Amino acid sequence: MKKLLFLSAILTVITLTVSAQVKIKQSPAAAFGKQAISAIKSQGVQQGMKAIDPKDECGAFVATKKDDKGESFTEAKEFLIVSNDGVTGFAFTAYTTTYESKTLYVLRGLPLEAGVCVDNTTKITFTFEDGTQVTLNNFEKENCKGIVSLFIHDVLKNTDAYEALKTKKVRSIKLVGIEKTIVKSLSEGNQQQLQGTFKCL
Repeated sequence: MKKLLFLSAILTVITLTVSAQVKIKQSPAAAFGKQAISAIKSQGVQQGMKAIDPKDECGAFVATKKDDKGESFTEAKEFLIVSNDGVTGFAFTAYTTTYESKTLYVLRGLPLEAGVCVDNTTKITFTFEDGTQVTLNNFEKENCKGIVSLFIHDVLKNTDAYEALKTKKVRSIKLVGIEKTIVKSLSEGNQQQLQGTFKCL
């Protein structure tokens, strides 16, 4: 029994260490927050469904660019604004980068409410229309602006989240912060945008 507990403890430490090692270069939290607020002002809230030519679905949601090293990455063209009033809800963007020679999917966002504190224990749960759920851990540093970074990669053993996000419609998003929990339902336009973005990343 003691041996089993010891092995379990070792496996737990290894898992936590692997997760902690996934670090990527991102824009500073303050700059990202300003970018999100700017997107809300320019895009508005709860956009409706878009009429999209199936041949150009990816062109409607994402763009491929090159970073300062000349490496290609894909990012969402617009922020996903999940809000009725611009004061409550969420703002998210998504993009890809490379980690250990494989694609790392990043979903970075924040709640629109002020005073939401998050840390590495914060989790974000996506509930789909069929009732299934996917929960992702936050990799952003502790902050009280609510900014979170969600990573999907083989090393984290969570690529099933990517498959779900690109094949299913998300009904709601829940963020469990240090003291506050925020839940917001997605509009049909939100669902189309989120699913279309992950299909094309």
